[in-house]
Amino acid sequence: MLQCNLDLTAASPDTFWGRSTVTIVQYLIMLAVAVCAFSSNFIKNNKALKYGLMGMAVVALVVYCYMGYMRGTAETIFAVFPLLAVAITPILGNYVDHKGKAASMLMLGSILLVVCHLTFAFILPGVSASSAAGGVVVAYVTILVLGASFSLVPAALWPSVPKLVDEKIIGSAYAAIFWIQNIGLGLFPTLIGNVLESSNANNAAVIAAKDAIKAGEEGVLVPYDYKWALVMLASLGIAALLISVYLKAVDKKKGYGLEEPNIKAEN
Repeated sequence: MLQCNLDLTAASPDTFWGRSTVTIVQYLIMLAVAVCAFSSNFIKNNKALKYGLMGMAVVALVVYCYMGYMRGTAETIFAVFPLLAVAITPILGNYVDHKGKAASMLMLGSILLVVCHLTFAFILPGVSASSAAGGVVVAYVTILVLGASFSLVPAALWPSVPKLVDEKIIGSAYAAIFWIQNIGLGLFPTLIGNVLESSNANNAAVIAAKDAIKAGEEGVLVPYDYKWALVMLASLGIAALLISVYLKAVDKKKGYGLEEPNIKAEN
């Protein structure tokens, strides 16, 4: 999807940005972002150190993004996906423990999923067409927010299961959740492929690229229009939002305590 929407030119192997050593440097920077951001969440009494680590994480993240841009490949841009999640997941978990609002966090995560996929579908292609650098910036921001939305859901969902399910079958409940999740992971790549093929059946550029591949040309990119595949994924976010709204209403009615903190102050 990024390859089809961004104007990317891979760095030459003869340059610094095209060498394999850059990958190692990026891994080290990624590790620095993760360690600094994660560690800052557990420093309570030293604000200078806390914000210093957060600042270092932000600087390292910007450097990482710049290196991905200079390398000029889609995979180096998408690799930023987990970094914001690494930074905020401990914050979100701590918030649920002390403040609650798990059902509301599920709603927020679902909304971010919808916004991110619709941004990929409708905003990224237009921005990228007018400005290559602007398209990369939109892609980076959207990917980071998408990663953050992925951390919102588990941070709120996993602590909520024991509140909804009898303790005798918690193991089975978690097994059912992962069972359903893995069914989706197994089926949706095929479903996305079918949507891409059907929605691009009359796309002249796609047809020409496929003909070139059949003729034996190498390195041909098939310029699929991912709009409807992304809309389909956004619809899953809408379904999740509706379910989370229903879950919050049920919690309010039956008092499961999803909006209540896990750690309650003693009287």
